[in-house]
Amino acid sequence: MATPELAIAKAALSASLFRADPTSTSRPSVDSFFQLLNSTLAQCSRPNVQNCKDYITSNIALSSGRTTSLAKYLVALSKAQVDNDGNAPRPSSKRRRLHILYIANDALHHEQSHREFSSAWEPFLPALFTSAAAYDKCPKHIRKLEDLITLWQERQYISDDTVTKLKEALSNGGAPPPASAPDPTTSSSTLKLAREAPYVLPSFHGDASTAWYDLPAATWLPHLVPNSTKPMLPELIKPLQLAPGPADKAITSAVKALLSDAERIFAKENLPEDDGFVDINELGERIILDENTGDIISGETYYGWSRRFCERMKDRKNRAPPHISIESQSQSQSQSQSQSQSQSQPQPQPQSQSQSQSQSQSQSQSQSQSQPKS
Repeated sequence: MATPELAIAKAALSASLFRADPTSTSRPSVDSFFQLLNSTLAQCSRPNVQNCKDYITSNIALSSGRTTSLAKYLVALSKAQVDNDGNAPRPSSKRRRLHILYIANDALHHEQSHREFSSAWEPFLPALFTSAAAYDKCPKHIRKLEDLITLWQERQYISDDTVTKLKEALSNGGAPPPASAPDPTTSSSTLKLAREAPYVLPSFHGDASTAWYDLPAATWLPHLVPNSTKPMLPELIKPLQLAPGPADKAITSAVKALLSDAERIFAKENLPEDDGFVDINELGERIILDENTGDIISGETYYGWSRRFCERMKDRKNRAPPHISIESQSQSQSQSQSQSQSQSQPQPQPQSQSQSQSQSQSQSQSQSQSQPKS
């Protein structure tokens, strides 16, 4: 089942693979890796596990950032494996979560000599075992998890402290330890401080090593000409150079509005308060009304366009000059064409008197010669 946490983790892992760290990975290659993971979860065969391990060692293990992003994605992927009533895919969620640990086992075995890889994964391994052990009355399944921890301890894939945490997660039956539960007061204060932190612009918007079709959509804007069918030149689409430093008020407000919308969509409780009175109109659009006048001051539109953009287009259409009818355009075009043709044709010039007399004499002589003699 796709969850917001899984979608965010997948996007972060894809972005780390697209980034040149050390080399950029193509989109088809990234898509094939996600497909390979899904195939291994459905059928944990030895070739599938080895293919996952080969991709990890070739494209991910060389970068600590990619290794951390993969560990976060595997945790989110394990939590997303649930069984629906009557419609559960085969194998069960219990087996699929175990298959994720088998992928991790192969990767840790191959990267045993690189402590950076296992060190980056150790903070996320207890969460994998917690989700895998969240099943009651499954002694065979729990025994497989115990054997996996014993193997990692004997071969020293992970540190002794991590082994202790894994055994605690297994003994608790998948329930997270009370000490690791976040304090609501602390988490809310941390989020508040993060929101109040100043927003800083980077030097560039987009990665220069990324292909033009994977760059942010804002990099296309300078090349889009209104009312023009001329195609964009891919070689000219480059990352946008920005003035690094604190962001202005307009950009900060736009980012805060986006975060507020995301929190409103995905938050289960404590929805953010909006300015004004929120209502739903006949089309199911979420609109914000002025409390005093009842006028619509903001909201979402059914077609996806912002309400401000639609109002601006209406004003632009109303200010446009009246269109000329098709008949008047055709008449004006025909008149202009006839005038141009008459001007292009040479007009006859008046003949002089001597030229007319010579022409009449030549005509009379030709007539006399043409008459028969008696």
